[in-house]
Amino acid sequence: MDTSVPNRVSVTVNPAFWEIFIASLVLIRYQGVRVIYYIIFPLAGVFVLVLPLCVRRYPSVLEVLVALWAFSFIPLITARVVWRNRRNKLAQGPFTYTFDSEGMHTSGAAFAQTIKWSAIPRGRQSKHFLFVFISPSVAQVIPLKALSDQGVLDGARSIVGQHTDLR
Repeated sequence: MDTSVPNRVSVTVNPAFWEIFIASLVLIRYQGVRVIYYIIFPLAGVFVLVLPLCVRRYPSVLEVLVALWAFSFIPLITARVVWRNRRNKLAQGPFTYTFDSEGMHTSGAAFAQTIKWSAIPRGRQSKHFLFVFISPSVAQVIPLKALSDQGVLDGARSIVGQHTDLR
């Protein structure tokens, strides 16, 4: 066993709406084949804007509006889902995430849960978030700023990396 890996790391976060919204959009890139569903609308917007140019005319106002709707569809739906989920008592922070040799322990005002490492398929780190996947497309999101502010970023990374495929 590596002695540089801490036994237990805890962090408490209370993410704002915008942090969860941005994390939800960043999470799309880790969805595998499902990312195709998220690409369809922006591609449709590009198609609506390029098609008139192919017949040597500028896009009409309606075509531009349709393209803007296509570009903003996924972010608007994501914002709506995040906003609605924040009313759920289980989604109200602050949340405490604890990593140890047993697994990841998550608790809030209305719940406490433990997910063993054998049930966690992978971890991913983006520029601003640590994602701990509890299924192929669902992840617990922890802002890296909270981890670094509380001085546990390296410890959390090493524990998650020891037990999962962390990239």
